[in-house]
Amino acid sequence: MSAASEATNQEAIRHKAVVTLGHALFNDETLSNPTGQSCASCHAQAAGWTFPNSRVNEQSGLVPGANTDRLSRRRPPSLGYLALAPATAPVYSEAIGTYAGGYFYDGRAASLDDQVAGPLLGSDEMNNTREGVVRAVAEGPHAALFERAFGISCDRLTVDEAFDKIKTAIVAFECSPTFAPFSSKFDAYLRGTAALTPIELAGLQLFTGSRTGRPGGAAVKSAGCATCHTLDEVNEQHLFSSSSFHNIGVPGNPAASYHRQTNAVANPSRLNIARDTFIDFGLGDVLYRRLSLPPGNVGSGSDGRGDFLRINGKFKTPTLRNVDARPTPDFVKSYGHNGYFKSLEQLVHFYNTRNLTTARGEVINFTERDPYARLQGQPIWPPPEIADPTTLENPTGIRGLLGNLGLTSTDEANLVAFLRTLSDQRPASQQSTEDIQQDE
Repeated sequence: MSAASEATNQEAIRHKAVVTLGHALFNDETLSNPTGQSCASCHAQAAGWTFPNSRVNEQSGLVPGANTDRLSRRRPPSLGYLALAPATAPVYSEAIGTYAGGYFYDGRAASLDDQVAGPLLGSDEMNNTREGVVRAVAEGPHAALFERAFGISCDRLTVDEAFDKIKTAIVAFECSPTFAPFSSKFDAYLRGTAALTPIELAGLQLFTGSRTGRPGGAAVKSAGCATCHTLDEVNEQHLFSSSSFHNIGVPGNPAASYHRQTNAVANPSRLNIARDTFIDFGLGDVLYRRLSLPPGNVGSGSDGRGDFLRINGKFKTPTLRNVDARPTPDFVKSYGHNGYFKSLEQLVHFYNTRNLTTARGEVINFTERDPYARLQGQPIWPPPEIADPTTLENPTGIRGLLGNLGLTSTDEANLVAFLRTLSDQRPASQQSTEDIQQDE
């Protein structure tokens, strides 16, 4: 074996050791404070790398952190295919007319390193410190794996050095094929090794607006999904996300546990004093803070210009891969940044009818001062959490666009059938009942 080949082989061995460590740390419940919560606690593979507790998904959609008095305001996003998304802070794109980039729903992390560190240190997630995380690894069951991966024991490094390597290991695991196997029925269809049913194919055509189901095919009736949940025209490794930010008008979630966060002792800095009037500004909670302004640039400390960046209520477009992945057929998943929706059927119907009422042909126009004042019918959906027409997609309800897509019930069912083809098939060796949290 040549020196170059030997070096390559050794690097592959070292990388495998780092990924192995990352897998162990991803599932390590001692990294939280108090212990008991791991990355996998909120991001289980069997649930499409989202929250694996059906009861919580159905009732609230949002989850408590390791400190159970600290409640999250957003549901856990999927970590699947995350490493293939652009690694950049949110930046404005003239081409698409909105911001794109970043990790988390609000784009607050510009790198996978930051994405990993956020939950470890977040007070409403794993609630630990750098020192606490490093101590847990140095004194825990994975100390030997750490030394094998990096050639030095964890306790011989400074806290910052060790914490950086811990992040490196978890990032390596998130970048592994486990998170992005491209093993769904749809991928097999693209490779020519599986066929879609007529219903699934009709859904794909609606999704893409293309008779072939691929970009460039003859135009057919379109639901416009691929505008934001984009397809890769080069190598067909579709992420189904443009990483762009949009306000689709998701209603507030009154059942969200975050609204009941009232323990001022446990929550000295982020107590939700707004209770049910709380508004999640999304991207506006991040970019205005970076300008030393309050979330949304409203309230105390604002500069009087309001939402001058036109970003309030905008959230990052999630991948649709594994959007229906679930450990059992009766398992309930929640959707939307706040967990408002409880099924794909409900979510697709929302996209189709957000601007409609029970009166045939009536359309809600959110550019009016009071969009509900002269309605004859009842709105099908509660008001958007942020209904500002400067950020809301299709505020006037133009037919054929989000909120008034003009889809039939059959169209909606076809779209759902296609979305279900995006669930990755897991080898039996990766399947475990440990992926499912028991309802306690």
